[in-house]
Amino acid sequence: MHQDHELTFATAVASHRQAALSNAEETAHEYYQASLLSAIMQGVYDGTLSIGELLEHGDFGLGTFNALDGEMIVLDGVAYRLDGEGKANVASDTDLTPYAAVIKFRPTDALDLTNDVSKQAFEAQLDARAAERNLFYAVCFTGRIKHIKFRNVLRQDRPYKPLLEVVKSQAEFELHDVDGIILGFRCPDYAVGIGVPGYHLHFISSDRKTGGHVLDYTLASGRIEIDHTSSLHLELPETPAFSEANLTAGASEDSIQKAEGN
Repeated sequence: MHQDHELTFATAVASHRQAALSNAEETAHEYYQASLLSAIMQGVYDGTLSIGELLEHGDFGLGTFNALDGEMIVLDGVAYRLDGEGKANVASDTDLTPYAAVIKFRPTDALDLTNDVSKQAFEAQLDARAAERNLFYAVCFTGRIKHIKFRNVLRQDRPYKPLLEVVKSQAEFELHDVDGIILGFRCPDYAVGIGVPGYHLHFISSDRKTGGHVLDYTLASGRIEIDHTSSLHLELPETPAFSEANLTAGASEDSIQKAEGN
């Protein structure tokens, strides 16, 4: 009887450990997002999550900073602030974000690019390989960029204006023949308001000195890597600004595409 009890206990412990490992693996590969894009659209710019906390959930991604003070790109576990002058600097772990999305990037597909490819053609190639339309995909291009146009939002003061007003005075930049990384996510069409339906991409140069939110580009040569996940984790802020925001009004696909420069 004592032996049977030991076996039952050992089996239970093994089962618990296996379940814990499974949960850890799922968490390690989830699309983790702080807040909603619809909230950013409505001017909810106060950060509630630290960069240090964000990086516990992923090593690859994008977002923005407290008071909309620059664009964010997360690459190889490092978060960079892309400021209004187009400069890139490593963010502090104590900096706050009102909106960001990250994943632990583990590519499951890749292809080499050897000829010039426009933004539209590049995204069509990605669509052909990322065939599961209702899943979340992380995409990354590393290589030579023939031309890129990008923007950086500027720090805002209260009372905050909606994002569509803010981007009217955004700082825009263009580069030619530069080595860099373009990365981001393809969100499903049904995710309007959660994120950007379609592609949301940020850029940083290979020397980590400049970058921003991608508006247009032509790629020259390099490597495309793709990852996907069916696990979505949303962390919503418990603040008066978020609770009182009209998130339905901020979830118009047409408004989101205009704000994103598409």
